[in-house]
Amino acid sequence: MADGSKPSSSERLAEVLGEIDADELEEAIKAGMETIKKADGFHESVDGPDDETKYILHKDRLPSNRYHELARTITEAVLDVSSREVATVGVQGIDDFLRDRNGEAVKTLLEGGVSYVESEYNDGTIEGQCVATPDVVEAVLSLYIPGLTHTYFLDGEGEAIAARFDGTLQYYWLPETAYRQLGERLKPDLFSAVITLEELEQIIKKERQHR
Repeated sequence: MADGSKPSSSERLAEVLGEIDADELEEAIKAGMETIKKADGFHESVDGPDDETKYILHKDRLPSNRYHELARTITEAVLDVSSREVATVGVQGIDDFLRDRNGEAVKTLLEGGVSYVESEYNDGTIEGQCVATPDVVEAVLSLYIPGLTHTYFLDGEGEAIAARFDGTLQYYWLPETAYRQLGERLKPDLFSAVITLEELEQIIKKERQHR
């Protein structure tokens, strides 16, 4: 300021807002809201059959912090023991991150029918669904990294066998017999991390009681 005093918080805020293009800000907000709506729609549209139990991968029970690597191992085992065949795969992820991890896998998904989507407000995403050929399933599993935001594996009826939300929530749907087979396939310290939602609620409840 001219008198040498420091500008107030409100004056600094006004100065910053004066430098912002209102139209650009509005478009950025719209793009952000559209992303949120897409994510919400993804959650609502993916679910498994009523006659199978829904399980969640409890991150805190995993034997190490290699979450994405271990999630891939468990998801692969779930797909193997499930009595339902994977018919469709859906993905959404950050293009640059996924290409850096496995460019050939991204190419496989694009050739299978998944789209590359670019906008003014992001560097591009890979999103959509395609037929779950063995190569496509392997491509998705190879991309289990933070850049893979959402993915799902559906049967021929459109019901989920496995789904990943927001990069850190992993769900599975299995009948009791397949769940027991999963326990035989996985090491105990991995299998113990696959629990029901009711079990998770009890864990959270106990943790709150001990705070």
